[in-house]
Amino acid sequence: MGCTGSTSNPGATPGSGTGGAAQGGTGGTAVSTGGASVPGSGGSGGTAPATTGGGSGQPGGTGGSLGGQSGGAGGPGGAIGGSGAGASSSGGAGGTGVTGSGGAPVSDPGTDGDGDFVISPPYAGKVQVTNVPHSTQFGFTMQASASKVYPGNGTRPITIYIPKQYVDGTAAPFIVITDGNAPTTGSPEIVTAAENHYEDTDPATRIPPQVFVFVPPGSNRSQEYDTVSDAYSRFIDTEVLPLVESNADIKAMYPGFKLTADPDGRAAYGCSSGSPAAMGLAWFADFHRVVSYSGSFVALQPTADHPAGAWEYAAMILATPAKPLRIFLEVGEMDNGSTATDASHLNWVIANRDLAAALKTQGYHYRFLFAMGASHCDGSVKSKTYSETLSWVWRGYTGN
Repeated sequence: MGCTGSTSNPGATPGSGTGGAAQGGTGGTAVSTGGASVPGSGGSGGTAPATTGGGSGQPGGTGGSLGGQSGGAGGPGGAIGGSGAGASSSGGAGGTGVTGSGGAPVSDPGTDGDGDFVISPPYAGKVQVTNVPHSTQFGFTMQASASKVYPGNGTRPITIYIPKQYVDGTAAPFIVITDGNAPTTGSPEIVTAAENHYEDTDPATRIPPQVFVFVPPGSNRSQEYDTVSDAYSRFIDTEVLPLVESNADIKAMYPGFKLTADPDGRAAYGCSSGSPAAMGLAWFADFHRVVSYSGSFVALQPTADHPAGAWEYAAMILATPAKPLRIFLEVGEMDNGSTATDASHLNWVIANRDLAAALKTQGYHYRFLFAMGASHCDGSVKSKTYSETLSWVWRGYTGN
């Protein structure tokens, strides 16, 4: 996995990373502050047109579901972690440790893998299923009447994947997957990517066995996902997760099944509009780990409290003392609104760049990938990076 052995060097100049492995493949360079690979403050998000399904962003929200594997074709260039020499990164500042839910200190894993990186095509190749224990799938339909937060948004199927390594009676770490439309056959690619590394002994590649909770949106996706408020976190914490823990089929196999209340063992994933929803679980609730691909941190759902919608997350981060979060961000060079102005608040490239810069300024553990030649929620980029992303976002977790 390309970047897992690299060291992030805060303040490094291009080509001067201290002992760092190359990131971004043959000829690839990592992003430095003010570097030309990612537009500078107030600059253009690029010259490529918005991809199909992109554009200026309509009130209906953006993005796709994990059920499919859309993705732009990779062009010539080096794959992530290829042989490009002399790449360096501008790393995020390390912390001194945070406190877990029970008051016990949580070990800070250091800054390895933190910072800003450029990756280049080709990205082709789905995650391969390997000969490892695979998770058990459960599912149920959540009725509209079960939600007081979103009572008019209809029914939705909830799908759960419990790893074979789960020990009944223990509190399982888990990740909530927004846009969680499970495939009709086989496992979702992100679940397979995790399973392949559950039993790794190398902390640089290991992914802790975890429960995946796939939650699709209701009938008003943008309302649920793009609105900056605590509503979605209340929906997940008080309505969805209790139904998961009490599900009869799960209880028949695991009578003592429960999900952890430790924020360090709670993660959220989003792509496109699912990303503000995932970020809300960290910002307004107690999820300490966030994965975002092509995050719609743009003005799709303005409110009286947040007139620029999710575009405001960068300013909110800068205005608030740092929280004990690990946040992964990715955006494609040709992502939605890539030619829109900063003032439009509808340029995904600028939005994600600004968010990464805010996280860096506040000393967060963050990892930002700028994917050359990639489109919105590019399936090939996700395939290439899922394993490394999950191992990074879970780094330092010692719950199992």
